Order: sequence, then structure tokens, then C-alpha cells
Amino acid sequence: MFESLKSKMSGPWYTVFTPFQLDESIDYESLEKYLHLLYRQGAKRFYVMAYNSRYSQLTTEEIYELNGFCIRTLKNLDESNIVIVGDPIHCSTKQSLDFTLHAKELGADLISLILREKYFDDEQVLGHFDYIGQKSDFPLLVHEMPFLSGYNGTQMHWPDSTIESLVSIPQIAALKEDAKDFDITCKALSLEPNIKIIIAGGGKAAFRKYLPYGATAWLNGISIVDASIAEIFWDACQSNDEATLDFVINDLEKPFFSTVVPKFGWHRTNKALLQAAGIMHRRDRMPLKHLNDQQFVEVQQVFNQVSQAWKNWGMQK
Repeated sequence: MFESLKSKMSGPWYTVFTPFQLDESIDYESLEKYLHLLYRQGAKRFYVMAYNSRYSQLTTEEIYELNGFCIRTLKNLDESNIVIVGDPIHCSTKQSLDFTLHAKELGADLISLILREKYFDDEQVLGHFDYIGQKSDFPLLVHEMPFLSGYNGTQMHWPDSTIESLVSIPQIAALKEDAKDFDITCKALSLEPNIKIIIAGGGKAAFRKYLPYGATAWLNGISIVDASIAEIFWDACQSNDEATLDFVINDLEKPFFSTVVPKFGWHRTNKALLQAAGIMHRRDRMPLKHLNDQQFVEVQQVFNQVSQAWKNWGMQK
């Protein structure tokens, strides 16, 4: 099911970040400029998602509004753009269905569903996705990230039985693999080609490691500031251009992921990086506090280092 759609999902996926004005309203002007910028740089696959898109800071109505804005903007730019939007991080199955039907009506290509209720058994998880799939008959992307156990409250990965059973639901077209565990990611990749796997976490270095296991799609890292980085990397993956792969990973992405990301955390650093690139302000709504001015200087320094390396490489080409 949805074979034509899945055939278009290979390659880099671009997170849609939500910028905020000084009064904490959504900065749609900056958001629109960002979407246009990514598209001009070669992006074709866009993902409005739970955490990077700041759903935890938005009201239900704002999530509907954000999803609709991104769908309309990206489809008006190019009808062939692939657009995924999401449902709220914590909500009922019925509300997830409402968001799915809304996405379908407005012309999205998939809906990303994140299940954050505590885990009790496979029937609970599969029943949630099966209900939404049957009622909507719309392509679903399962956002697979660790659960909290309903029995002892500890964090737990998805059981193999849960992952393997996803193929029994025909409307599940894709899975965002978010375990950040080699064996679990390989287990997820075994679902290909029935379910398209988008690897999150670890950046391009991790994606390269999974190429021999059938990986064909990933969520962008340093290329949030320039989509052409990811597009060139993807071309190099397909042509086995090891020199380009080494350059992108070691000179562009590693400085970012080995310094400011572990120090400040991905979710605060990504918005700071976008500000350093002049794309949007780093501010967020509390309780997520954006980086202070001193911390931001460190991100700027890394951005300047990466930008210079990227510029020098382009001049050599």
C-alpha cells in the first residue's frame, strides 16, 4: 500500500522548526522564509514534528494552524514536495485521528503519530495505529521513540514484537526510528520495503553506518542551515564518493555534534545554530529556555568554522 509514495521518500528529510516572536507568538514570516530557503537549496521532503517543531510549546489550535500553514506553503511552492505533519505529543487516539483527517484534508502526504502513553502491551500500541489507519485510510508514519513502562515507570525500547507487527497495519507507510540503538535500528530496517525507515539521531555518520543494512532516509543535522549539504551527501552515498562523505561528516557535522550539541543539548542548539545562520531567532517558550548570550557565542563560533569549511570546499569544486 502507498508504494508510489514510499518510492519518493528516500534521501534527507528536513525538520521544520517553529520560530517565535518577542511576544512568543509564532513567527510565520521567518518560518515561511525558512521553508523557501530550504526548497531553493534542494529540499523536497519536509517533516513538521513533535519536538523539533516545538509542539510541546504550542496549544492544540496552534498545532492545527502550524500544520496547515506548512502544508499550504510547501505545496504552493511545489506540489511534488513531500510533507509530513504530526499530532500532539500527548493526546487520545481520537484526537490523533482528528489531526490525521485534518492533514489529509489539507493535502499532506503523511501524518507522524507519536504515542506517549505508558506502554502496557502490543495490543495497546497496535490498536492505536490500526484504529487511526482504518478510520482515515491515510498514510501513517509511526514515531518510534522509547516508551515509559506502565508497570514500573522505567524507560524502555519498543519490543521486537511491536516493531515486527507494524507491517500488519496496511496504512503504516513509514517509521521514524528514534531508538538510537544499533540492534533496534537494524531490526527496524528489516521492515523495508514494506515500511520506509527514516533514521533519527546520530547525524550523517550514523546514517552512513546503516547504509549496508538498507538505510535510505534520515533526518537532517547540520544541513538544517543549508539543504545542499544533505543533498550532496545523499548523492555521495549513492555514488560511493567516500571523499565527499568524509568531508561532510568530519568537517561539517562533527564540529557541531562533538562540541555544542553534547554541551547544550540538541533541541536548544539547533535553534541557536539557525540564528547564527541568520535564519530565525533562537528564542523558545518556557519551560524550554533558549541559550543565553554567552552560550550562543560558542554556537556562533562553531557555525563560522563550519561555514568556512563549506565555503572552501565549494571553491575547490
